[in-house]
Amino acid sequence: MSRISATPKPSFSPYTASSSLEVGECTLTCGRETLHPGIEVTEVMRRTVSRLVRPELVALRPALLLLLVLTLLLPSPLLVQAAPTGHDAFLDTWARSDLPVAQGRVSRTWMWGPEPFTTPLREPYAEAPGGFRLVQYFDKSRMEITNPLTDRSSPWYVTNGLLARELITGQLQLGDATFQAVPPAQVNVAGDPDDPNAPTYANFAHLLAAAPLPVGSVVTQTLDNAGIVRDDPGLARYAVTAAVLVPETNHSVASVFWGFMNARGLVYTGWRFREDTLFPNPFYATGFPITEPYWVRVRVAGTPRDVLVQCFERRCLTYTPENPPGWQVEAGNIGQHYYRWRYEQLGRTPQQAGVYELATVTNVVDGDTIDVEFRDGRTARVRLIGVDTPEVYGEVECFGVAASQFTAEWLNRKQVALERDVSETDRYGRLLRYVWIGPYLFNELLVREGYAGVTTYPPDVKYAWRFREAERVAREERAGLWGVCPSSPVGGGQEPLPEPPLSPTPLPTLTPSPSPEPSPTCDPSYPTVCIPPPPPDLDCSDIPYRRFPVLPPDPHRFDPDRDGIGCEVG
Repeated sequence: MSRISATPKPSFSPYTASSSLEVGECTLTCGRETLHPGIEVTEVMRRTVSRLVRPELVALRPALLLLLVLTLLLPSPLLVQAAPTGHDAFLDTWARSDLPVAQGRVSRTWMWGPEPFTTPLREPYAEAPGGFRLVQYFDKSRMEITNPLTDRSSPWYVTNGLLARELITGQLQLGDATFQAVPPAQVNVAGDPDDPNAPTYANFAHLLAAAPLPVGSVVTQTLDNAGIVRDDPGLARYAVTAAVLVPETNHSVASVFWGFMNARGLVYTGWRFREDTLFPNPFYATGFPITEPYWVRVRVAGTPRDVLVQCFERRCLTYTPENPPGWQVEAGNIGQHYYRWRYEQLGRTPQQAGVYELATVTNVVDGDTIDVEFRDGRTARVRLIGVDTPEVYGEVECFGVAASQFTAEWLNRKQVALERDVSETDRYGRLLRYVWIGPYLFNELLVREGYAGVTTYPPDVKYAWRFREAERVAREERAGLWGVCPSSPVGGGQEPLPEPPLSPTPLPTLTPSPSPEPSPTCDPSYPTVCIPPPPPDLDCSDIPYRRFPVLPPDPHRFDPDRDGIGCEVG
Protein backbone atom coordinates (compact mmCIF):
# COMPACT_ATOMS: atom_id res chain seq x y z
CA MET A 1 0.00 0.00 0.00
CA SER A 2 1.20 3.52 -0.69
CA ARG A 3 2.41 5.70 2.14
CA ILE A 4 1.54 9.30 2.86
CA SER A 5 2.41 11.81 0.18
CA ALA A 6 1.68 15.43 -0.56
CA THR A 7 -1.18 14.43 -2.84
CA PRO A 8 -2.42 10.92 -1.99
CA LYS A 9 -3.99 9.01 -4.84
CA PRO A 10 -6.83 6.57 -4.25
CA SER A 11 -6.12 3.01 -5.26
CA PHE A 12 -9.82 2.63 -5.95
CA SER A 13 -10.68 4.63 -9.06
CA PRO A 14 -13.39 7.23 -8.36
CA TYR A 15 -15.89 7.03 -11.20
CA THR A 16 -17.52 10.23 -12.33
CA ALA A 17 -19.13 9.35 -15.64
CA SER A 18 -21.83 7.14 -16.98
CA SER A 19 -22.11 3.44 -17.45
CA SER A 20 -20.07 0.99 -19.49
CA LEU A 21 -20.72 -0.43 -22.92
CA GLU A 22 -19.58 -3.63 -24.46
CA VAL A 23 -17.51 -3.01 -27.54
CA GLY A 24 -19.68 -2.09 -30.48
CA GLU A 25 -22.61 -0.55 -28.62
CA CYS A 26 -21.92 2.99 -29.75
CA THR A 27 -20.58 4.89 -32.73
CA LEU A 28 -18.26 7.85 -32.18
CA THR A 29 -17.76 10.09 -35.19
CA CYS A 30 -16.11 13.22 -33.89
CA GLY A 31 -12.63 14.32 -32.94
CA ARG A 32 -9.05 14.57 -34.04
CA GLU A 33 -7.41 11.21 -33.51
CA THR A 34 -8.39 7.96 -35.19
CA LEU A 35 -7.67 4.94 -33.00
CA HIS A 36 -9.56 2.35 -34.99
CA PRO A 37 -11.19 2.15 -38.43
CA GLY A 38 -14.36 4.20 -38.25
CA ILE A 39 -13.62 5.47 -34.71
CA GLU A 40 -12.33 8.89 -33.86
CA VAL A 41 -11.67 9.89 -30.27
CA THR A 42 -11.72 13.48 -29.07
CA GLU A 43 -9.39 14.92 -26.50
CA VAL A 44 -12.41 15.21 -24.22
CA MET A 45 -12.86 11.45 -24.47
CA ARG A 46 -9.19 10.88 -23.72
CA ARG A 47 -9.48 13.07 -20.64
CA THR A 48 -12.56 11.12 -19.61
CA VAL A 49 -10.58 7.89 -19.77
CA SER A 50 -7.68 9.41 -17.83
CA ARG A 51 -10.05 10.61 -15.14
CA LEU A 52 -11.80 7.31 -14.73
CA VAL A 53 -9.00 4.75 -14.88
CA ARG A 54 -5.55 4.40 -13.44
CA PRO A 55 -3.14 6.75 -15.30
CA GLU A 56 -0.86 4.00 -16.53
CA LEU A 57 -3.75 2.48 -18.49
CA VAL A 58 -4.13 5.60 -20.64
CA ALA A 59 -0.79 4.84 -22.27
CA LEU A 60 -1.92 1.41 -23.44
CA ARG A 61 -2.05 0.55 -27.10
CA PRO A 62 -4.83 2.17 -29.12
CA ALA A 63 -7.03 -0.92 -29.33
CA LEU A 64 -7.32 -1.16 -25.56
CA LEU A 65 -7.82 2.57 -25.22
CA LEU A 66 -10.66 2.24 -27.70
CA LEU A 67 -12.18 -0.44 -25.50
CA LEU A 68 -11.93 1.80 -22.46
CA VAL A 69 -13.56 4.68 -24.32
CA LEU A 70 -16.39 2.45 -25.48
CA THR A 71 -16.68 1.03 -21.97
CA LEU A 72 -17.08 4.42 -20.36
CA LEU A 73 -19.38 6.28 -22.75
CA LEU A 74 -23.12 5.82 -23.05
CA PRO A 75 -25.13 5.98 -26.27
CA SER A 76 -28.72 6.04 -25.13
CA PRO A 77 -30.45 9.21 -23.86
CA LEU A 78 -32.59 6.91 -21.70
CA LEU A 79 -29.62 6.05 -19.48
CA VAL A 80 -27.79 9.26 -18.85
CA GLN A 81 -26.05 9.19 -15.48
CA ALA A 82 -24.39 6.74 -13.16
CA ALA A 83 -26.07 6.15 -9.82
CA PRO A 84 -24.63 5.05 -6.48
CA THR A 85 -25.16 1.52 -5.21
CA GLY A 86 -27.80 1.26 -2.50
CA HIS A 87 -27.13 -2.02 -0.68
CA ASP A 88 -23.92 -3.44 0.72
CA ALA A 89 -24.78 -6.91 -0.62
CA PHE A 90 -24.88 -5.37 -4.10
CA LEU A 91 -21.49 -3.80 -3.36
CA ASP A 92 -19.98 -7.16 -2.36
CA THR A 93 -21.43 -8.92 -5.41
CA TRP A 94 -20.08 -6.24 -7.73
CA ALA A 95 -16.68 -6.03 -6.06
CA ARG A 96 -15.87 -9.72 -6.31
CA SER A 97 -15.54 -9.76 -10.09
CA ASP A 98 -15.46 -6.09 -11.09
CA LEU A 99 -13.35 -4.24 -8.51
CA PRO A 100 -10.18 -5.78 -10.00
CA VAL A 101 -11.32 -4.46 -13.40
CA ALA A 102 -12.15 -1.03 -11.98
CA GLN A 103 -8.69 -0.76 -10.45
CA GLY A 104 -6.97 -1.86 -13.65
CA ARG A 105 -5.47 -4.89 -11.94
CA VAL A 106 -6.87 -7.19 -14.63
CA SER A 107 -7.90 -6.83 -18.27
CA ARG A 108 -11.19 -8.66 -18.76
CA THR A 109 -14.85 -8.00 -19.35
CA TRP A 110 -17.01 -6.40 -16.70
CA MET A 111 -19.60 -8.77 -15.30
CA TRP A 112 -21.73 -5.89 -13.99
CA GLY A 113 -20.18 -2.61 -15.14
CA PRO A 114 -18.33 0.30 -13.51
CA GLU A 115 -21.38 1.31 -11.46
CA PRO A 116 -25.19 1.08 -11.50
CA PHE A 117 -27.07 3.21 -13.99
CA THR A 118 -30.28 3.36 -11.92
CA THR A 119 -30.99 4.15 -8.33
CA PRO A 120 -32.39 1.23 -6.27
CA LEU A 121 -35.90 0.37 -7.50
CA ARG A 122 -38.91 -1.58 -6.28
CA GLU A 123 -40.25 -4.17 -8.70
CA PRO A 124 -43.29 -6.38 -8.11
CA TYR A 125 -42.54 -9.99 -7.19
CA ALA A 126 -45.13 -12.28 -5.65
CA GLU A 127 -42.86 -14.05 -3.15
CA ALA A 128 -41.09 -10.91 -1.89
CA PRO A 129 -42.17 -9.36 1.43
CA GLY A 130 -44.92 -6.86 0.66
CA GLY A 131 -44.99 -8.00 -2.95
CA PHE A 132 -41.97 -5.94 -4.02
CA ARG A 133 -38.27 -6.68 -4.11
CA LEU A 134 -35.23 -4.41 -4.21
CA VAL A 135 -33.45 -4.28 -7.58
CA GLN A 136 -30.76 -2.18 -9.19
CA TYR A 137 -29.64 -2.14 -12.82
CA PHE A 138 -26.06 -2.39 -14.04
CA ASP A 139 -25.01 -2.41 -17.68
CA LYS A 140 -24.39 -6.13 -17.68
CA SER A 141 -27.31 -7.34 -15.54
CA ARG A 142 -29.78 -6.58 -12.76
CA MET A 143 -29.15 -7.28 -9.08
CA GLU A 144 -32.10 -8.41 -6.97
CA ILE A 145 -32.81 -9.13 -3.31
CA THR A 146 -36.10 -10.99 -3.18
CA ASN A 147 -36.14 -11.82 0.54
CA PRO A 148 -33.81 -9.75 2.76
CA LEU A 149 -34.49 -12.10 5.70
CA THR A 150 -32.74 -15.10 4.14
CA ASP A 151 -29.13 -16.15 4.78
CA ARG A 152 -26.89 -13.23 3.87
CA SER A 153 -23.90 -15.55 3.37
CA SER A 154 -25.66 -17.52 0.64
CA PRO A 155 -24.34 -16.94 -2.90
CA TRP A 156 -28.01 -16.63 -3.91
CA TYR A 157 -28.86 -13.82 -1.49
CA VAL A 158 -28.32 -11.51 -4.46
CA THR A 159 -29.67 -12.91 -7.72
CA ASN A 160 -29.74 -11.47 -11.22
CA GLY A 161 -32.86 -12.94 -12.77
CA LEU A 162 -33.53 -14.98 -15.91
CA LEU A 163 -33.28 -11.83 -17.98
CA ALA A 164 -32.34 -13.41 -21.31
CA ARG A 165 -35.18 -15.92 -21.10
CA GLU A 166 -37.67 -13.12 -20.41
CA LEU A 167 -36.36 -10.98 -23.26
CA ILE A 168 -36.50 -13.84 -25.77
CA THR A 169 -39.82 -15.39 -24.75
CA GLY A 170 -41.73 -12.26 -23.77
CA GLN A 171 -42.63 -13.89 -20.45
CA LEU A 172 -42.20 -11.10 -17.87
CA GLN A 173 -41.51 -12.80 -14.55
CA LEU A 174 -43.50 -11.41 -11.62
CA GLY A 175 -42.99 -14.28 -9.17
CA ASP A 176 -41.47 -17.73 -8.86
CA ALA A 177 -44.29 -19.14 -11.01
CA THR A 178 -46.03 -15.92 -12.04
CA PHE A 179 -45.52 -14.63 -15.58
CA GLN A 180 -47.16 -12.05 -17.80
CA ALA A 181 -47.14 -12.54 -21.57
CA VAL A 182 -45.81 -9.44 -23.34
CA PRO A 183 -44.08 -8.84 -26.70
CA PRO A 184 -40.48 -10.11 -26.74
CA ALA A 185 -37.66 -7.59 -26.85
CA GLN A 186 -37.04 -5.76 -30.11
CA VAL A 187 -33.55 -4.90 -28.87
CA ASN A 188 -30.30 -5.90 -30.59
CA VAL A 189 -28.50 -8.67 -28.76
CA ALA A 190 -25.05 -7.51 -29.89
CA GLY A 191 -23.40 -4.79 -31.92
CA ASP A 192 -24.46 -1.20 -32.33
CA PRO A 193 -27.97 -0.61 -30.98
CA ASP A 194 -29.03 1.11 -34.21
CA ASP A 195 -27.72 -1.61 -36.53
CA PRO A 196 -30.78 -2.61 -38.62
CA ASN A 197 -29.17 -5.91 -39.61
CA ALA A 198 -28.40 -7.18 -36.10
CA PRO A 199 -30.59 -9.94 -34.63
CA THR A 200 -32.80 -8.99 -31.72
CA TYR A 201 -33.75 -11.09 -28.71
CA ALA A 202 -37.07 -11.79 -30.42
CA ASN A 203 -35.17 -13.48 -33.29
CA PHE A 204 -33.94 -16.18 -30.89
CA ALA A 205 -37.40 -17.29 -29.77
CA HIS A 206 -37.79 -20.08 -32.34
CA LEU A 207 -34.27 -21.36 -31.60
CA LEU A 208 -34.88 -22.36 -27.97
CA ALA A 209 -35.68 -25.94 -29.02
CA ALA A 210 -32.98 -26.23 -31.70
CA ALA A 211 -30.97 -29.44 -31.64
CA PRO A 212 -27.58 -29.21 -29.89
CA LEU A 213 -24.35 -29.17 -31.83
CA PRO A 214 -22.35 -32.38 -31.39
CA VAL A 215 -19.61 -32.00 -28.79
CA GLY A 216 -16.31 -31.35 -30.58
CA SER A 217 -17.88 -29.98 -33.76
CA VAL A 218 -16.68 -26.66 -35.12
CA VAL A 219 -19.18 -23.80 -34.77
CA THR A 220 -19.91 -22.37 -38.24
CA GLN A 221 -23.66 -21.72 -38.07
CA THR A 222 -24.88 -18.15 -38.55
CA LEU A 223 -28.00 -16.19 -37.65
CA ASP A 224 -29.42 -13.12 -39.37
CA ASN A 225 -31.94 -10.52 -38.28
CA ALA A 226 -34.78 -12.54 -39.78
CA GLY A 227 -33.94 -15.44 -37.50
CA ILE A 228 -32.68 -17.60 -40.38
CA VAL A 229 -29.88 -20.04 -39.60
CA ARG A 230 -27.28 -20.78 -42.28
CA ASP A 231 -23.82 -22.32 -42.42
CA ASP A 232 -20.58 -20.52 -43.32
CA PRO A 233 -17.64 -22.95 -43.48
CA GLY A 234 -15.23 -20.01 -43.58
CA LEU A 235 -15.96 -19.34 -39.90
CA ALA A 236 -14.05 -22.51 -39.06
CA ARG A 237 -10.95 -20.30 -39.13
CA TYR A 238 -11.82 -19.13 -35.61
CA ALA A 239 -11.55 -22.74 -34.29
CA VAL A 240 -14.52 -22.43 -31.90
CA THR A 241 -16.04 -25.80 -31.03
CA ALA A 242 -18.99 -27.15 -29.05
CA ALA A 243 -17.31 -27.95 -25.73
CA VAL A 244 -19.92 -29.55 -23.49
CA LEU A 245 -23.57 -30.62 -23.66
CA VAL A 246 -25.73 -29.36 -20.80
CA PRO A 247 -28.50 -31.94 -20.25
CA GLU A 248 -30.73 -29.60 -18.23
CA THR A 249 -31.53 -27.60 -21.38
CA ASN A 250 -30.13 -29.88 -24.10
CA HIS A 251 -27.78 -27.23 -25.51
CA SER A 252 -24.05 -27.24 -26.13
CA VAL A 253 -21.77 -24.49 -24.80
CA ALA A 254 -19.17 -22.99 -27.14
CA SER A 255 -15.57 -23.66 -26.15
CA VAL A 256 -14.67 -19.98 -25.77
CA PHE A 257 -17.57 -19.45 -23.37
CA TRP A 258 -16.97 -22.66 -21.43
CA GLY A 259 -13.38 -21.64 -20.87
CA PHE A 260 -14.49 -18.24 -19.57
CA MET A 261 -17.16 -19.72 -17.30
CA ASN A 262 -14.54 -21.97 -15.67
CA ALA A 263 -11.72 -19.43 -15.58
CA ARG A 264 -9.69 -18.39 -12.57
CA GLY A 265 -8.47 -14.88 -11.96
CA LEU A 266 -8.12 -12.05 -9.50
CA VAL A 267 -11.23 -11.45 -7.38
CA TYR A 268 -11.99 -9.29 -4.34
CA THR A 269 -13.54 -10.98 -1.33
CA GLY A 270 -13.22 -10.59 2.42
CA TRP A 271 -11.74 -7.12 1.89
CA ARG A 272 -8.76 -8.62 0.04
CA PHE A 273 -7.68 -9.37 -3.52
CA ARG A 274 -6.93 -13.03 -4.21
CA GLU A 275 -6.78 -15.59 -6.99
CA ASP A 276 -9.90 -17.75 -7.26
CA THR A 277 -12.48 -19.00 -9.72
CA LEU A 278 -14.35 -16.10 -11.28
CA PHE A 279 -17.66 -17.71 -10.35
CA PRO A 280 -18.75 -20.14 -7.58
CA ASN A 281 -19.78 -22.57 -10.33
CA PRO A 282 -19.71 -22.33 -14.14
CA PHE A 283 -23.41 -21.43 -14.44
CA TYR A 284 -23.59 -19.01 -11.48
CA ALA A 285 -23.50 -15.83 -13.57
CA THR A 286 -25.08 -17.09 -16.76
CA GLY A 287 -27.54 -19.85 -15.91
CA PHE A 288 -27.90 -22.79 -18.29
CA PRO A 289 -27.64 -22.26 -22.07
CA ILE A 290 -31.01 -21.75 -23.76
CA THR A 291 -29.70 -21.42 -27.35
CA GLU A 292 -26.86 -22.79 -29.37
CA PRO A 293 -23.94 -20.48 -30.28
CA TYR A 294 -24.42 -18.55 -33.54
CA TRP A 295 -22.15 -16.29 -35.53
CA VAL A 296 -23.74 -12.94 -36.37
CA ARG A 297 -22.46 -10.22 -38.68
CA VAL A 298 -23.07 -6.93 -36.90
CA ARG A 299 -21.70 -3.42 -36.84
CA VAL A 300 -19.27 -2.86 -33.99
CA ALA A 301 -18.79 0.89 -33.62
CA GLY A 302 -19.82 1.20 -37.25
CA THR A 303 -17.52 -1.53 -38.59
CA PRO A 304 -18.96 -4.93 -39.63
CA ARG A 305 -17.54 -7.74 -37.48
CA ASP A 306 -18.01 -11.45 -36.92
CA VAL A 307 -19.33 -11.92 -33.39
CA LEU A 308 -20.30 -15.23 -31.79
CA VAL A 309 -23.40 -14.99 -29.59
CA GLN A 310 -24.86 -17.52 -27.19
CA CYS A 311 -27.75 -16.84 -24.84
CA PHE A 312 -28.01 -18.40 -21.42
CA GLU A 313 -30.86 -18.03 -18.93
CA ARG A 314 -29.40 -14.96 -17.25
CA ARG A 315 -27.09 -13.39 -19.83
CA CYS A 316 -25.91 -13.55 -23.42
CA LEU A 317 -22.17 -13.92 -23.93
CA THR A 318 -20.32 -12.64 -26.99
CA TYR A 319 -16.98 -13.56 -28.54
CA THR A 320 -15.28 -11.09 -30.85
CA PRO A 321 -12.03 -12.59 -32.22
CA GLU A 322 -10.63 -9.17 -33.21
CA ASN A 323 -10.81 -7.83 -29.66
CA PRO A 324 -7.68 -7.74 -27.46
CA PRO A 325 -7.13 -10.71 -25.12
CA GLY A 326 -9.27 -10.43 -22.00
CA TRP A 327 -12.00 -8.68 -23.97
CA GLN A 328 -12.70 -11.28 -26.62
CA VAL A 329 -15.36 -12.91 -24.44
CA GLU A 330 -17.71 -10.32 -22.98
CA ALA A 331 -20.93 -10.26 -21.05
CA GLY A 332 -23.47 -8.44 -23.18
CA ASN A 333 -25.21 -5.35 -21.87
CA ILE A 334 -28.33 -7.23 -20.90
CA GLY A 335 -29.01 -4.92 -17.97
CA GLN A 336 -29.35 -1.99 -20.35
CA HIS A 337 -31.30 -4.13 -22.83
CA TYR A 338 -33.74 -5.41 -20.23
CA TYR A 339 -34.29 -1.96 -18.73
CA ARG A 340 -34.95 -0.56 -22.20
CA TRP A 341 -37.43 -3.37 -22.88
CA ARG A 342 -39.28 -3.19 -19.58
CA TYR A 343 -39.40 0.57 -19.12
CA GLU A 344 -39.37 1.81 -22.71
CA GLN A 345 -40.80 -0.83 -25.05
CA LEU A 346 -43.35 -2.07 -22.49
CA GLY A 347 -43.91 1.38 -21.00
CA ARG A 348 -43.61 0.43 -17.32
CA THR A 349 -42.86 3.17 -14.78
CA PRO A 350 -39.80 2.75 -12.52
CA GLN A 351 -40.59 2.94 -8.80
CA GLN A 352 -37.89 4.42 -6.58
CA ALA A 353 -37.04 2.40 -3.48
CA GLY A 354 -36.15 5.48 -1.42
CA VAL A 355 -32.98 3.92 -0.04
CA TYR A 356 -31.04 7.17 -0.08
CA GLU A 357 -31.17 10.84 -1.06
CA LEU A 358 -28.97 12.25 -3.81
CA ALA A 359 -26.89 15.38 -3.22
CA THR A 360 -23.83 17.18 -4.57
CA VAL A 361 -20.79 17.70 -2.36
CA THR A 362 -20.02 21.43 -2.28
CA ASN A 363 -17.18 21.42 0.25
CA VAL A 364 -14.98 18.96 2.12
CA VAL A 365 -14.52 20.13 5.71
CA ASP A 366 -12.15 17.32 6.65
CA GLY A 367 -11.79 13.60 6.08
CA ASP A 368 -15.09 12.64 7.68
CA THR A 369 -17.22 15.79 7.28
CA ILE A 370 -18.65 17.29 4.09
CA ASP A 371 -21.08 19.99 3.01
CA VAL A 372 -23.75 19.07 0.48
CA GLU A 373 -26.54 20.62 -1.56
CA PHE A 374 -29.66 18.63 -2.30
CA ARG A 375 -31.57 18.79 -5.55
CA ASP A 376 -34.24 21.02 -4.02
CA GLY A 377 -31.63 23.60 -3.00
CA ARG A 378 -31.32 22.61 0.68
CA THR A 379 -27.82 22.59 2.11
CA ALA A 380 -26.43 20.66 5.06
CA ARG A 381 -23.26 19.60 6.80
CA VAL A 382 -22.85 15.82 6.91
CA ARG A 383 -20.83 13.75 9.38
CA LEU A 384 -19.95 10.30 8.02
CA ILE A 385 -21.27 7.58 10.30
CA GLY A 386 -18.97 5.08 11.95
CA VAL A 387 -15.59 6.46 10.93
CA ASP A 388 -13.04 8.83 12.42
CA THR A 389 -10.28 10.53 10.41
CA PRO A 390 -7.34 12.39 11.96
CA GLU A 391 -7.81 16.07 12.79
CA VAL A 392 -6.66 18.90 10.55
CA TYR A 393 -7.81 21.84 12.69
CA GLY A 394 -5.83 23.06 15.67
CA GLU A 395 -3.12 20.48 16.23
CA VAL A 396 -2.88 18.61 12.93
CA GLU A 397 -2.80 14.87 13.59
CA CYS A 398 -0.77 12.30 11.73
CA PHE A 399 -2.36 11.55 8.34
CA GLY A 400 -5.02 14.21 8.85
CA VAL A 401 -4.10 16.20 5.75
CA ALA A 402 -3.86 13.02 3.68
CA ALA A 403 -7.32 11.89 4.80
CA SER A 404 -8.86 15.26 3.96
CA GLN A 405 -7.21 15.25 0.53
CA PHE A 406 -8.42 11.72 -0.11
CA THR A 407 -12.00 12.69 0.70
CA ALA A 408 -11.76 15.83 -1.41
CA GLU A 409 -10.38 13.94 -4.40
CA TRP A 410 -13.19 11.41 -4.22
CA LEU A 411 -16.18 13.52 -3.25
CA ASN A 412 -15.74 17.23 -3.90
CA ARG A 413 -18.19 18.46 -6.56
CA LYS A 414 -19.45 14.90 -7.11
CA GLN A 415 -22.95 13.48 -6.83
CA VAL A 416 -23.27 11.20 -3.82
CA ALA A 417 -26.06 9.28 -2.14
CA LEU A 418 -26.74 9.84 1.55
CA GLU A 419 -28.17 6.89 3.49
CA ARG A 420 -29.60 7.37 6.97
CA ASP A 421 -29.30 4.83 9.78
CA VAL A 422 -31.34 5.56 12.94
CA SER A 423 -30.32 9.07 14.02
CA GLU A 424 -31.05 12.09 11.87
CA THR A 425 -28.40 14.44 13.28
CA ASP A 426 -25.70 14.59 15.92
CA ARG A 427 -25.73 17.06 18.81
CA TYR A 428 -24.22 19.73 16.59
CA GLY A 429 -26.97 19.54 14.00
CA ARG A 430 -24.87 17.72 11.39
CA LEU A 431 -26.67 15.08 9.35
CA LEU A 432 -25.44 11.57 10.17
CA ARG A 433 -25.15 9.60 6.97
CA TYR A 434 -23.46 6.80 5.06
CA VAL A 435 -22.10 8.16 1.79
CA TRP A 436 -22.28 6.15 -1.43
CA ILE A 437 -20.44 7.18 -4.60
CA GLY A 438 -20.68 4.97 -7.68
CA PRO A 439 -20.56 1.40 -6.43
CA TYR A 440 -18.57 2.32 -3.30
CA LEU A 441 -19.60 2.87 0.32
CA PHE A 442 -17.21 5.72 0.99
CA ASN A 443 -17.25 5.39 4.79
CA GLU A 444 -15.90 1.86 4.37
CA LEU A 445 -13.45 2.94 1.69
CA LEU A 446 -11.89 5.46 4.08
CA VAL A 447 -11.30 2.69 6.60
CA ARG A 448 -10.10 0.05 4.15
CA GLU A 449 -7.55 2.40 2.59
CA GLY A 450 -6.20 3.41 6.01
CA TYR A 451 -7.46 6.99 6.13
CA ALA A 452 -9.85 6.42 9.05
CA GLY A 453 -10.50 4.24 12.04
CA VAL A 454 -13.81 2.88 13.26
CA THR A 455 -15.84 4.87 15.76
CA THR A 456 -19.22 3.39 16.65
CA TYR A 457 -21.99 5.27 18.40
CA PRO A 458 -25.20 3.23 18.87
CA PRO A 459 -27.86 3.15 17.59
CA ASP A 460 -26.17 3.93 14.23
CA VAL A 461 -24.44 0.58 13.77
CA LYS A 462 -25.86 -0.84 10.50
CA TYR A 463 -22.46 -1.24 8.84
CA ALA A 464 -20.28 -1.39 11.97
CA TRP A 465 -19.33 -5.02 11.32
CA ARG A 466 -18.16 -4.13 7.82
CA PHE A 467 -16.09 -1.22 9.04
CA ARG A 468 -14.45 -3.35 11.75
CA GLU A 469 -13.47 -5.99 9.18
CA ALA A 470 -12.16 -3.33 6.80
CA GLU A 471 -10.04 -1.83 9.59
CA ARG A 472 -8.72 -5.24 10.62
CA VAL A 473 -7.42 -5.88 7.10
CA ALA A 474 -6.08 -2.33 6.74
CA ARG A 475 -4.14 -2.72 9.99
CA GLU A 476 -2.78 -6.11 8.93
CA GLU A 477 -1.59 -4.61 5.65
CA ARG A 478 -0.36 -1.45 7.41
CA ALA A 479 -2.34 0.59 4.94
CA GLY A 480 -2.35 4.36 5.18
CA LEU A 481 -2.00 5.73 8.70
CA TRP A 482 -1.43 2.23 10.13
CA GLY A 483 1.93 2.07 8.38
CA VAL A 484 2.96 5.69 9.00
CA CYS A 485 1.71 7.03 12.32
CA PRO A 486 3.72 6.11 15.46
CA SER A 487 0.44 5.87 17.37
CA SER A 488 -3.12 5.83 16.17
CA PRO A 489 -4.77 9.25 16.01
CA VAL A 490 -8.19 7.72 15.46
CA GLY A 491 -10.65 5.43 17.17
CA GLY A 492 -11.05 1.73 16.58
CA GLY A 493 -8.54 -0.41 18.43
CA GLN A 494 -5.70 2.06 18.83
CA GLU A 495 -2.10 1.00 19.04
CA PRO A 496 -0.61 1.53 22.53
CA LEU A 497 0.56 5.04 23.29
CA PRO A 498 4.18 5.55 24.40
CA GLU A 499 4.91 4.82 28.06
CA PRO A 500 4.48 7.89 30.31
CA PRO A 501 7.62 9.52 31.75
CA LEU A 502 9.06 8.15 35.02
CA SER A 503 7.69 11.08 37.02
CA PRO A 504 4.35 11.81 35.40
CA THR A 505 2.18 14.68 36.35
CA PRO A 506 -0.21 13.45 39.07
CA LEU A 507 -3.58 12.49 37.68
CA PRO A 508 -6.53 14.50 38.89
CA THR A 509 -9.15 12.60 40.80
CA LEU A 510 -11.79 11.04 38.61
CA THR A 511 -14.48 11.92 41.14
CA PRO A 512 -14.79 15.69 41.27
CA SER A 513 -15.44 17.30 44.64
CA PRO A 514 -18.91 18.72 45.24
CA SER A 515 -19.36 21.93 43.35
CA PRO A 516 -22.17 24.06 41.96
CA GLU A 517 -23.89 22.87 38.81
CA PRO A 518 -21.64 23.37 35.76
CA SER A 519 -21.97 26.62 33.96
CA PRO A 520 -23.92 26.37 30.72
CA THR A 521 -20.65 27.33 29.00
CA CYS A 522 -18.83 24.24 30.34
CA ASP A 523 -19.32 20.92 28.56
CA PRO A 524 -20.30 18.11 31.00
CA SER A 525 -17.95 15.67 29.26
CA TYR A 526 -15.07 17.43 31.08
CA PRO A 527 -16.25 17.57 34.73
CA THR A 528 -13.10 18.95 36.40
CA VAL A 529 -12.24 21.68 33.90
CA CYS A 530 -14.33 24.28 32.12
CA ILE A 531 -14.25 23.71 28.37
CA PRO A 532 -17.10 25.10 26.26
CA PRO A 533 -19.01 22.73 23.95
CA PRO A 534 -18.45 22.97 20.19
CA PRO A 535 -18.46 24.90 18.03
CA PRO A 536 -15.66 25.53 17.52
CA ASP A 537 -14.05 22.11 17.53
CA LEU A 538 -11.08 22.37 19.93
CA ASP A 539 -7.84 20.40 20.10
CA CYS A 540 -5.44 19.91 23.00
CA SER A 541 -3.26 22.70 21.66
CA ASP A 542 -6.19 25.10 22.09
CA ILE A 543 -6.63 24.58 25.86
CA PRO A 544 -4.29 24.87 28.91
CA TYR A 545 -5.38 21.61 30.59
CA ARG A 546 -3.62 18.24 30.55
CA ARG A 547 -4.52 14.77 31.81
CA PHE A 548 -8.06 15.56 32.93
CA PRO A 549 -11.03 13.17 33.23
CA VAL A 550 -13.19 12.76 30.13
CA LEU A 551 -16.72 11.35 30.01
CA PRO A 552 -18.63 10.28 26.88
CA PRO A 553 -19.42 11.53 24.32
CA ASP A 554 -16.22 13.69 24.37
CA PRO A 555 -17.36 16.07 21.58
CA HIS A 556 -13.88 17.59 21.15
CA ARG A 557 -12.24 14.13 20.99
CA PHE A 558 -9.65 14.98 23.65
CA ASP A 559 -9.53 11.28 24.60
CA PRO A 560 -8.78 9.38 21.36
CA ASP A 561 -7.71 6.16 23.11
CA ARG A 562 -10.90 6.06 25.24
CA ASP A 563 -9.10 5.54 28.56
CA GLY A 564 -11.01 8.32 30.31
CA ILE A 565 -8.09 10.78 30.40
CA GLY A 566 -7.88 13.71 28.01
CA CYS A 567 -4.82 15.39 26.49
CA GLU A 568 -2.30 12.93 27.92
CA VAL A 569 0.53 14.06 25.65
CA GLY A 570 1.53 17.34 24.07
